[in-house]
Amino acid sequence: MSALPAFDGCDVLEKVTAGPIVEQYRAIQNPLGRPVTIKALGPSILPSSPFAAALEREARLLAKLNHPNVVAVHDFVQKGDRMWLVLEHVDGVTLREIRKRAARISQAQAIGIALAIAEGLAHAHSRGVVHRDLCPDSVLVSNEGELKLIDFSVASDERLPTAPELLDGTSGKRSLAHASPEQVLGEQPDPRSDWFSLGAVLYELLAGKPPFGSADDPGATLRIRNEQPPPLTRFVPDLLPAVERVVQRCLQKLPAHRFESATELIQALESALAELGETREGAIKGALAAAGLGARESAAPFSPDGARTASVGVFAVARVLFLAFALIVGGTAAIQLLLQRSGGDGGRAGRGPLALAPANPGYLRVVAEPWADVIVDGQKVETTPFARPIPLSAGIHYVRLEHPQAPAERRTIELLPGETVLLDVAMRVRRPAPVLGRVGAPSAPEPADSSP
Repeated sequence: MSALPAFDGCDVLEKVTAGPIVEQYRAIQNPLGRPVTIKALGPSILPSSPFAAALEREARLLAKLNHPNVVAVHDFVQKGDRMWLVLEHVDGVTLREIRKRAARISQAQAIGIALAIAEGLAHAHSRGVVHRDLCPDSVLVSNEGELKLIDFSVASDERLPTAPELLDGTSGKRSLAHASPEQVLGEQPDPRSDWFSLGAVLYELLAGKPPFGSADDPGATLRIRNEQPPPLTRFVPDLLPAVERVVQRCLQKLPAHRFESATELIQALESALAELGETREGAIKGALAAAGLGARESAAPFSPDGARTASVGVFAVARVLFLAFALIVGGTAAIQLLLQRSGGDGGRAGRGPLALAPANPGYLRVVAEPWADVIVDGQKVETTPFARPIPLSAGIHYVRLEHPQAPAERRTIELLPGETVLLDVAMRVRRPAPVLGRVGAPSAPEPADSSP
């Protein structure tokens, strides 16, 4: 085993990758004791090589960027015949590794990842930088759920010389499986080229395969230019229409037909994620958990759209047993006291106004066919159909769905902080009987249902 090279100011721990042009190492930067990644020019590459200029160019590009979703550069060093970057170390895996390990990535998890990527790209675009090589290998996800864009070796900036096409730490060539049609044709890319690549990455996360074929498929570039990908609904039957619209618009052949701005794309992703009842941070951690690389704060399973499926955990069973014991010993009064303490602001009606902006909330999402008034703890909150998840305090809540031509539907839910509960209810609407007598005379209303 060959000895590890020395880099000024750093203690090298191990070699991470070794390619024909660059090598990467994990190290500790002194005297700060900070973990870093060193990206060094290979020993056979001379400083006069265009690849050395490309490494320096990457350092200058990264020095312009400062965003939580873009890997940071700490230093650039040229000493004799050697040259290297000192980069922020991300203790995690690439997006490709997550996709390989996870049996399935849900819609909410894919959208949360895409949103973080979009925010990092938007920051780069605002400073004149186009990534040009966005793919699952150029996205790192830390074990804590932080997402970082990496590998700006072929990124474009009109104020800097064009970089060589070959500067990769492993294979020495770029993958075109996620490239835009204009990149395949050799045209000058702009930020909308990155949106196409983001759409291809999002498609792959949802479908489990790239939209136009793998990197080693000789027909992939032809399909990128001339064909539409297979419908996503073929792979995701319950695909949310908002998610499908985002992917379709990103993958438009003509740049002018894609999202016009980063703001527009980010808003579309945020809207879809809200409709799925998930946060960006929760979605990314959920993807890590699906890949066996991390654990969510809540161990309850999540449905494909990010909402928590109904399940009874140990905590819920313990609560039921305790309630039963309280009933035997103290009667109904003890039960009411326990519910008051555990439900917080989510108790029965009559305890004051319902808190719709509580600290550490859970979320209720309601789907009612054809529609219904949503009444939580005796107070009307919303009328479906609507996409906004309802924030509620943690604890027990009593939900009633009302439709003027249907019996009221009642549900009792228990929320934990940060989780989303989905209620999917078909209202049993009665066909109204013919009205006799004067035309237009209203029928007598049903008696009001005052019970929770």
